[in-house]
Amino acid sequence: MSMSEYTPRRLKSAKIKADQMAATGAKIVATSCHNCVDGLTDVIRHYKLGMQVTQLVNLVANALVYEVKVAVPEKIEKAIPAPSLEGYRILVVDDEPDTLVYLTTVLEDNGAVTFSALSGEEAIETARKEKPDLITLDLSMPGKDGGVIFKELRSDPELAGIKVCIVTGKPELRGLIYDRHISPPDGFLDKPISEESLLLNTRKILELPHHEP
Repeated sequence: MSMSEYTPRRLKSAKIKADQMAATGAKIVATSCHNCVDGLTDVIRHYKLGMQVTQLVNLVANALVYEVKVAVPEKIEKAIPAPSLEGYRILVVDDEPDTLVYLTTVLEDNGAVTFSALSGEEAIETARKEKPDLITLDLSMPGKDGGVIFKELRSDPELAGIKVCIVTGKPELRGLIYDRHISPPDGFLDKPISEESLLLNTRKILELPHHEP
């Protein structure tokens, strides 16, 4: 059974879990298992629960950050529009079809042309064919994982110049993709990925200029 055929059955069987979460009235669902992040996100989106998913490690990390108050002008004459991604080509690599749809939709809604790949082998083939400006690369995938694919991209003279943003549900795995013989990734995204963090990091990696008011 393919991944896309399995997804509806998995979501249907998760109805009891969805009802339990809805009954709590909670706005945030925390899990200690990085492998559960994508599944919970799919359930919440499918049953329209309006919750956010995060890992316990992220809650602890955020609790250790002190909030710095910044003075805000009393009157803002004109809002600064966010830079459009129009003209940029982005390859999204993830073994979860639902995640691919979510990420490509957000990027396309902001002007980018997107391509997608469900495996490392497909990612290399698509990158060679389409020459994207940026690749978002899931680190945890069956077969060739993201770390192996990243090293292949950096070691290929034809592909080495493409910017790469590593995506991972387990931040401590970041160290696995470092190699002193190749240049590091251009950015990181931790799952679950919000629309805001995806666009913010994408614009930063592509070095888009800030618009003046």
